Amino acid sequence: MHTPDPRRALEALASEHGLALLRFLRGRGWTLASQVAHGLGIHTTTASKHLAAFHEAGFLERRAHAAKRPTYAYRLRSPVIRLEFTLGEPAEAADASDTAEAFVEALVTSARKVGGAHLTDEFLRGVFGGDDWRPVLRRRIAEAGDPRAALDALVADAQRTCTRLLGAATALRLLRLAIDEGFEGRQDLLPEVPL
Repeated sequence: MHTPDPRRALEALASEHGLALLRFLRGRGWTLASQVAHGLGIHTTTASKHLAAFHEAGFLERRAHAAKRPTYAYRLRSPVIRLEFTLGEPAEAADASDTAEAFVEALVTSARKVGGAHLTDEFLRGVFGGDDWRPVLRRRIAEAGDPRAALDALVADAQRTCTRLLGAATALRLLRLAIDEGFEGRQDLLPEVPL
């Protein structure tokens, strides 16, 4: 398995035929480079290079096609393609862990005010499996390949648990307060989870 390379996709998209090629594939099944070339009136080599770049970027699926020489057929993975870039510096595990702990502490404090110890215990069981949440949280962040994604997963998990325990409106208010407090000064780590 390869890691998607957005640079090749951007180069292919920026070329004269890139977007037209993707649009040509929309709604079609497995398609050969020669079929794309014929449909767009371009050279087969040009179509092949673009198809390979879009496959490397993760936009296209590819499978071998029976021929005298190695040939591939391609199709779109989805009719919607999104490019996403993180422009900030990668999050350090220690920073993410400290931020996550501040977020959970703020959320636990708010939950205790709303529903007492019972609600707090239910929340901690729902998100961490028990009361001793700090070591579990630090281990999750430390073991994550991407600390920022681990923070997003934590917020999403907290949102699901709070919504189940308190209902959507109250959960949303508590989560927003906890995010404001826990992520203060760390806007670079703000969760991308839609609230």
